[in-house]
Amino acid sequence: MKAGISLFSIIVPIGLVLLVTALAFAIYKITYKRKINRRLAEGRDADIKPMMSPVKFIVITLICSIIGLILLWGLLIVFFTANLNIDRLKLVSVPSISIMSDSLINDSMMNEYKFGDEIKGYTKHTFDDGDTCLEVYVLNQEYTHVFAPVMVAAKYTGSKDISHSDLTAAFKHNYFSANWDTPGENSLMAIDTGGYQGEFTIDYALFYRSEEPVDINYADHKTSLKLNVNEFGQVSIVE
Repeated sequence: MKAGISLFSIIVPIGLVLLVTALAFAIYKITYKRKINRRLAEGRDADIKPMMSPVKFIVITLICSIIGLILLWGLLIVFFTANLNIDRLKLVSVPSISIMSDSLINDSMMNEYKFGDEIKGYTKHTFDDGDTCLEVYVLNQEYTHVFAPVMVAAKYTGSKDISHSDLTAAFKHNYFSANWDTPGENSLMAIDTGGYQGEFTIDYALFYRSEEPVDINYADHKTSLKLNVNEFGQVSIVE
């Protein structure tokens, strides 16, 4: 099979060069005969430009055909390589998140999950600063590309009156934010890193209740974590 493909790849270019040369030489012969007939009809006084010899014409045509074929082949390679790279980029998925509310978890294989519980297949990392508690579940290596690489649970453990809270995941070119007051106490944010590679952050922002309007751009309390996705799609906590 390989020998057939190799032979085909040699025969086709040679055939194209010979075909172009044959067509060019056929046109040359027609033109050459017309000029000969005109000279015979008009005599030596006929204003006819001389033509190159047949051998010289064939050599020049062969050289030009080969150069043209090489240029065409190069353009085709560039074109198909560019299209292939575009198709590959389309196959690489971008990061995304899903909010697993209490009701959704209750109807899933994790129906017994409560805030702070272990999740099989994941390594739990707890971050508690006294006011907030973040439970970050990182998928174990053997399950990479099977389940969501990261799941996050967040809870306010302080005593202040909270107006609202947000849980966000920020990648280099993608930013996801969810109001963390409505999903429920045992909810999870499932983060699919897709084909992303590099660092991203998880932020849990709290806004205290106040008589004055709340500025959503400035949280009263924020807990931030930095994570990293390596070339194999595995996620780790950045210390």
